[in-house]
Amino acid sequence: MKWWLSVFFLVNGHWVPGSDVDGWAPRPFDTELHCLDHKRIAEEQCLAHPLDYEALWVCSKGEPAKGPPQKLIPVDC
Repeated sequence: MKWWLSVFFLVNGHWVPGSDVDGWAPRPFDTELHCLDHKRIAEEQCLAHPLDYEALWVCSKGEPAKGPPQKLIPVDC
């Protein structure tokens, strides 16, 4: 089973999947460790070379992440 590295961008207060942005499709890896290593590299690159929007990198098992972690989704009261 593959592990997927997906990215989400914070645009106007909403998390947008990288898959909706040209060139930011999820990438598969053979192991969780390999995915986490590439996640760390991506985060370091974002610190060294900031993007236009805040980026959140997520490793998920089996298929690319469909959305950001639940703790990041705003809740309307």
